[in-house]
Amino acid sequence: MADCDLCGVGRPTLCPVKPDVPRFRNAYPTGMWMAICEECTNASHDANKIRSKTKGSKCNLCGRKGEQLYAVEMRVPDFSEPYYKEKVAEVCESCLEACENAYNKRQAELASHKGHH
Repeated sequence: MADCDLCGVGRPTLCPVKPDVPRFRNAYPTGMWMAICEECTNASHDANKIRSKTKGSKCNLCGRKGEQLYAVEMRVPDFSEPYYKEKVAEVCESCLEACENAYNKRQAELASHKGHH
């Protein structure tokens, strides 16, 4: 189990995402591997289609400030009724594209698994 870097929920399987993280650019010049859950991957794909701008101070994934941010609406599991909380993450365009790449890879992986069974 590992925690999703976007919603913070512990999941058994996460999707690798490689956004450019400015504060670690010297150590990881091509981007830093992070992991988001499949639900957040799907939510970021939906957000990429809509591109709803939001006013936030920094990206929730890479921490970049001063960028145009986009709303990623997700449902985070909760242990009280109604068992989910609606949450909006603020993600920059660079991270949104990295999440879209992760979504496309995951969909290709799922399609290849269906072909084997």
